[in-house]
Amino acid sequence: MDPSLREIIAHAVIDARKGGLDAVAQRGAAATLLAAMMPTLDAGTVHLIVDQLYPFIADLGSAAA
Repeated sequence: MDPSLREIIAHAVIDARKGGLDAVAQRGAAATLLAAMMPTLDAGTVHLIVDQLYPFIADLGSAAA
């Protein structure tokens, strides 16, 4: 089963946080991973998806901490 967009972005954000990266770098990591896993998406669409989902994932991460 393929991972959902949320799962892809969450995985990238969690790994970036473990590496000590800030929010901007976390978004960049999420965009990079999403683009690699879904190469049919253009860069604008990738960034739009990350921009829309990142706040929810960031909130979940801070609530778990």
